[in-house]
Amino acid sequence: MEYLQAELSQCLNQEICSIDFFSQGQIGDIYKVNTANNTYILKTSQPSDRLQIEAEMLIDIKKYKIAVPEVHASSETYLLMDLIEEQSIGTEAEALAAARVLTDLHSVTNENRMYGYYYDTTIASFVQKNEQTQYNWGLFLGQMRIMPMAQVCYDKGQISHETVSRLERVCRDLYKRIDMSKITPSLLHGDLWIGNILFNMNSATLIDPALYFGDREMELAFIVMFHTFGKRFFDAYNEVHPLSRDFYETKVPLYQIYPLLVHTALYGSTYRGELEQVLKRLKV
Repeated sequence: MEYLQAELSQCLNQEICSIDFFSQGQIGDIYKVNTANNTYILKTSQPSDRLQIEAEMLIDIKKYKIAVPEVHASSETYLLMDLIEEQSIGTEAEALAAARVLTDLHSVTNENRMYGYYYDTTIASFVQKNEQTQYNWGLFLGQMRIMPMAQVCYDKGQISHETVSRLERVCRDLYKRIDMSKITPSLLHGDLWIGNILFNMNSATLIDPALYFGDREMELAFIVMFHTFGKRFFDAYNEVHPLSRDFYETKVPLYQIYPLLVHTALYGSTYRGELEQVLKRLKV
């Protein structure tokens, strides 16, 4: 830690007073780095490219003038960024701030109109493959999201071969269930639960992204799954990006499959049961 403290001090051009344990992350410990004038967040991991990818995603989001922590340094083992000081601003104000930041984010598209991203990204401790060769949202969702994560769950012994077969049937028939002609690529945070959006009097700030271009209602189905925001959020969001007529009935269960698989791979039985309920709702 002494060598790291010296390296971080050089990055910040400030003397570091202390590095204090803050919390346990998905891929490593998280610390607060204190200088005389500021406090920063330091995420750590075993050597890999994960934190460098996270840094790149945050820098990309910031290009669109959307609030994310400022990145100061990243390497194979750490990511140093600003600490976002949270303040309680009330449920309604949070819902409106979240709607503003997400409508802005979801207004971003790409020139080639393809789904995925310019490089592979991450969600929790998993890699998200993002080959931008797919103009068809249904194929991208099936081939690059649902089935790869189903394989991870199967390899971990969390789902059965029969469940994998049912998921294959869902993916094969996605084009029959969703009107693909009305979907255009929108930039998604990709992992938007309440812990990944921070509030203060200035704005809502996004952290821990899992970026890719997809149907913006994929993000909303995730919000519904965790009851992150309620009616006030959806009313405000709908003023900018009107919801599809089939959002609640069709898209919500379909789009919850991928995050449920991610959480099944991470946590097991609780989410496996929810996945089974979704598949039954889809009559698969």
